[in-house]
Formats: sequence, structure tokens, C-alpha cells
Amino acid sequence: MATGMETTEGREQSLSTWAGPYVTDMLGRAEALSQLPFQQYGGQLTAGPSALQTQAFQGIGGLTVPQNLQTAGQQAQQTYGTSQQYMPQVGTVQSYMNPYLEAVLEPQRREATRQADIARNQMQGRMAQAGAYGGSRQAVMEAEAQRNLQTLLGDITGKGYSGAFDAAQRQRQADIQAGLQGLGQQTAATQALTQVGQAEQAAGLQNLAQQLAAGTQQRGIAQDELTAAYNQFLREEAYPQQKLEFQRQMLTGLPIAAASFYQPAPSAFQSASGGAGTALELLKILGQIK
Repeated sequence: MATGMETTEGREQSLSTWAGPYVTDMLGRAEALSQLPFQQYGGQLTAGPSALQTQAFQGIGGLTVPQNLQTAGQQAQQTYGTSQQYMPQVGTVQSYMNPYLEAVLEPQRREATRQADIARNQMQGRMAQAGAYGGSRQAVMEAEAQRNLQTLLGDITGKGYSGAFDAAQRQRQADIQAGLQGLGQQTAATQALTQVGQAEQAAGLQNLAQQLAAGTQQRGIAQDELTAAYNQFLREEAYPQQKLEFQRQMLTGLPIAAASFYQPAPSAFQSASGGAGTALELLKILGQIK
């Protein structure tokens, strides 16, 4: 016979009866979600070049030297000629002198010689009349006449060549001025056409830059749409987990599991009752005893 009362202590880890179905359902859903395969996003993640960007890229790729820049020199040459049309014609003064100058001077020299011969004959006639023909005085006078003739012929030649030189020099200078003027016109025309070509090129590049800027905005709008679609996919994919997390949070702090328990050992009376587990059964036993 026992001299004292024996007790039993322990910790129960079972779910509370009211929370069991709720937790079981939540765990079942979590298990089902964990078995799902990876769901790959099937949409487009990044926007490619926009239509405006594509056009701008094609325009940049097709850039060439503007037509006006390519043909500036050609058009100037067609309008004003080339430098070879001007400068090669400007040679030395000698090349400008009259090639027929000698033919022009020769009649003057012949006339001077003829007049000198006439004067010599007249002198000889006078010397003969004076009885001094063939003397030393005649020789001196003929020598002087010959010297005068040579001086006159030299003057004729010198004046002729001097005049021809002056005329040639003036013509040469005129040609130089004409050449320089032509070259100046050609240069001015080339510069003007070049400026037009440069302006066209600058305008084209500016248009392409504006097109690229607009294309960037266009692409940004398309990218925003793709990003929004991807974010929506992520939200939809996370929605089941969010619902489970909400369910789990609802259980936080609730007494869903029993803690420690203390149970005394059954008395002789309880043993006699046959281990009845409820008060109703015990009353029934007591009723039978009476």
C-alpha cells in the first residue's frame, strides 16, 4: 500500500482542437506552393531601339560628305574656271612682246639708211665741186655721217623695243590681275558652296540628334510598359505566398498549443471506478454503488 500520493508531470505539444484545421490547411497550401516548378516570365524584359532611334541610327550610318561639299570645287571650276586657265598664261615679259617687232622696225631702219645715203651723196657732190673729194675732210665727214646713222638706227631699235616692252609688261600685268580676279571669284564661290555644305551637314546632324533624343523618350515609354508588366507578374507570383504569410501572422500570439500539465495519481476510489475519464461516467458509477 502506498504511503504517499504519486503525481505525473509533462508537456503536451499537440495543436489546440479549434486551431488544428486552420493550421493543417495552411501547411497544405504551403506544401503545394513549394512543389510548384519555377515559373519563367514569358514577356519581354527590355525595350529595343525605338522606331525613331532606328531611323536615326540608319541616318548616322549613312552619313556622307554633303553634296555641296563634294561638288563645291567642281561647280566653282565650271563657273569660273580653274587656276590653270589664268596663271599659266602669265609668262615672262619677253613672251608678251610683239613677235613681229623686227618686221615693224626694219622699214624705219631702211628709211634711215636711205636718207643717210642721200645725204652722203650730196656731201660727196659738194666736196667734188670744191675740189676736196677724196681728201681727209671728206673722210671725217663720212665717218661722222656713219656714226650719226648708227646712232639713229640704235635709237629706232631702242625706242621700238622699249615701247614693245612697256606694252608687253602692261599686258602681262593685266593678265595677272585677271587671273587673280578669276582665282578670287573661284575661291569665293568654293567657300560659299562649302559653307552651304557645312550648314547642311550641321542641320542634318542636329536633326539626327533631336531624333535620337525623341527616340530615347520613345524607348523609355516602351520600357516603362515592359517594367510595369514584369512587376505585375512578380506581384501575381508572390500573391499566394503573401496570403499564406497573412494566415501565419493571424496565428501569432494565439494559444494554439497546450503547455505544461500536472496530473495527480489516481486515488483508490478512482481506481475502483475503473478509470472513468469523465465526471458523467463517475456519477454513473456512484449511482450504481448506491
